[in-house]
Amino acid sequence: MVRWLKWPVFVELTEIYTAPLNVMWFVLGAAIAQYNVGVVNWTNVGLCLLVVFIFDLAVNVADNYYDYQHAHDREGYAQQTNPVGRLNLPERGVAQLAWGLYLLAAVPGVILVLRTGWPVAVFGAVGYAIGIFYTAGPRPINATPFSAAVVALAIAFLIQLTCVYVSIYGQRPLSWTIVGVTFLLCLPITLIFFTLQLANDTADRDEDIANRRYTLAYYTGKRGAVRVIKVFLVVGSLWPLLNVILGVAPAITGWAAILLPVMWRGMTPFFQRQDKQQTFMATVKSASLFFLAYPVLFAIGTWL
Repeated sequence: MVRWLKWPVFVELTEIYTAPLNVMWFVLGAAIAQYNVGVVNWTNVGLCLLVVFIFDLAVNVADNYYDYQHAHDREGYAQQTNPVGRLNLPERGVAQLAWGLYLLAAVPGVILVLRTGWPVAVFGAVGYAIGIFYTAGPRPINATPFSAAVVALAIAFLIQLTCVYVSIYGQRPLSWTIVGVTFLLCLPITLIFFTLQLANDTADRDEDIANRRYTLAYYTGKRGAVRVIKVFLVVGSLWPLLNVILGVAPAITGWAAILLPVMWRGMTPFFQRQDKQQTFMATVKSASLFFLAYPVLFAIGTWL
């Protein structure tokens, strides 16, 4: 493994450059716990963040491995796009790296379960199932029209709900009211994350069809997918205002809505042409503004 697993290869397989964004999910989760219960267990939050950080790396490696395994377009996607084929990496070594990272993520996970109880084991089991079967198995999630929704809910809601639970453990039980409020507060980033996932699937539509992955974009077509993206972008951007009106969020979070015209302008090239290389990254950068601003505004409103 040492001979082929150089740092540039590790970076490409794990996409570790996206991992720092995980911090923002925990900023929001901890702020939600503080705002609703008035307490945050930072040790538990840190352990949870460590689990998610390593798990995210494992999922990215596994995605590359299983996408290569399942590829029907062997000459195009498998050999020219997927890093396993393009970099001529040993399949067994890539698989071992993925499972090694999964096992490593389980170490702080077990410690967290021992500190907080069985519900975290349930949250973790659901997360592991989604992460593994997103690309593994005879009918992986990323080959279905539910892929964008599943990923958005897992990353933008389940992680934050787990963070809220481990934060308030020992101080207050996790009630359905707290779950519902957490869902409302996470809905803005869930909807924006969904638009990002759907945009990715839309840009990859032709490639996915060639590899028999039939995502939502396959059924809606590119024009239909863009219309869905626009609707969810608007609703997600404006939802913080509704949370303020409902009294479940600090008033300052409403300012996140002013990012709508900024994101719309940034995504306009993608609306016009759905290209992975030329326009998709503009949607990532635009959505990232919201992923950074919304948790920070919520945290400011909570602690200051």
